[in-house]
Order: sequence, then structure tokens, then C-alpha cells
Amino acid sequence: MKYRLIAFDLDGVIFQDKSFWRRMHQVYNTEKKGHALAEKYLKKNYPKLVREVIGKLWKDKPAIPYRNLIKKAKYNPGVKETFAKLKKMPIKTAIIAGSESSLVKRAKKELNIDYAFGNQLVIKKNKISGEFIPAHDFHGKGLTLKSLCKDLNIPLSQTIVVGDDENDISKFKIAGLSIAFNSTCQDLKKIASIIIQSNNLKRILPHIS
Repeated sequence: MKYRLIAFDLDGVIFQDKSFWRRMHQVYNTEKKGHALAEKYLKKNYPKLVREVIGKLWKDKPAIPYRNLIKKAKYNPGVKETFAKLKKMPIKTAIIAGSESSLVKRAKKELNIDYAFGNQLVIKKNKISGEFIPAHDFHGKGLTLKSLCKDLNIPLSQTIVVGDDENDISKFKIAGLSIAFNSTCQDLKKIASIIIQSNNLKRILPHIS
């Protein structure tokens, strides 16, 4: 095969919800403040956003609503069939996501994905502790892809990335093939190799070889 690694975003690509963090704000009734903080800090000062949201807004909140979100998240159409097909190909699979690591781990286990990277919300004594262990910031997914490729001795030119949002741009710029999947982000679609306007993940399969 021409390509040896395919890396997926999670929210909106594997799972239906476009943003797990937005769903968190909804269940904890912090959506208005959370939106304002994201507008101010998400792209310019990610550590500050983490401190304000996880360290203050959500600190000591009960973990049950968070765990329920993990359990209830629904896959997009064609996800299970797509990964079953990929497992029969000589290609490694990965998730490189800005979403929460427990949701990432759920998908990794259920879909038999080889590698997975997500941002960890720390839970202690069934409460949100206020601690956070990031895999990457808003602009850092490309660095995670580079690191994984280095570990696997796979050239970036032999990678495929699938994403739907602005924080996938750093991956799209360096991958051999980039697929904008059901995306409304015009900046992402401008640099994508392929654009798929569907929420059925099986639509990517004809482009993998």
C-alpha cells in the first residue's frame, strides 16, 4: 500500500457529537461562560483556558454526568464497518484528538485501533479534580502526528489524516493525504486533498490504498 498510517480526529468524525467539551459545558450548566472563555483563550492561550474551565468552572463537580457522556456517545454511521475493513489492510490506525482521553480510549478499545492520543481530565474520589494532562494543545496535533511517525519509522508522506475542524489543520499540512470529513471549516477544506460531505465514514474507504 502507498499509505501505512491513517490518523483520525474523534469528535464529529468517529463520534456524532462535534465537541465533547461543549457537551460537558451543557451537562454542568457552564455553557455561556465556557463559550466566552474558549473564544478568548482556545487558540491563543490553551493553558489559561484549561485553568479557567477545568481548574475553576468544573473543579469538584461530580463525575457521574461526565461518565454518562462517555457511555452514551454515539458513533457516526459506517464507523464500525470502516475500522473492520481497515484491520484487514496493511495500515496502522490512530486517533489524534483534542477530545477527552476516556472517550478516546473507549473508541480505541471498541474499534481495535492501534494508537490513541487525547487530553486527560483527571477524576479523583468521583469528582473532577481540576487537574488536566494534555496530549497536545489546539495547534499541536501535527506535532503528535510527527512524533508517532518517528516512533513507527513511517514517513509523513505515507500518512492519511481524517478531520473536520480547524484544530486539524496542523495535521493536514504535513500528511500525505488529508480528508476533510463532513466539515464546515472552510480553512480546513481549502487545504484538504479530499472533501467528503457526508457523516458516513465508509465514504473514506475508496480513497485509501
